[in-house]
Amino acid sequence: MFMEQPRGDETQKATNLQREWMVEYEVTNKDGIKQKHLTILYGKNVTDVQESLFIELRALYPQQSMIEVTITRFEPISTHTSKSHMNSFTGFIA
Repeated sequence: MFMEQPRGDETQKATNLQREWMVEYEVTNKDGIKQKHLTILYGKNVTDVQESLFIELRALYPQQSMIEVTITRFEPISTHTSKSHMNSFTGFIA
């Protein structure tokens, strides 16, 4: 898969701004019940996103004294898209 590399000035600008991060995780409560989650969180870096995840978990599971969290995906969302990857509705039938 071809990914367009950001220019130097775009990289510098991105480090000063909050980014979107895709976080996929599984929560197991004390009864052994598992729930899968996929969420978009915002932060400048991994530490910011971890803090946002803790806030989300506290809001989703306020009554749980203990939960086990397994993170399966934790990555920034890229907004750099090559026009050649778009199919411009070729073959679209209404």
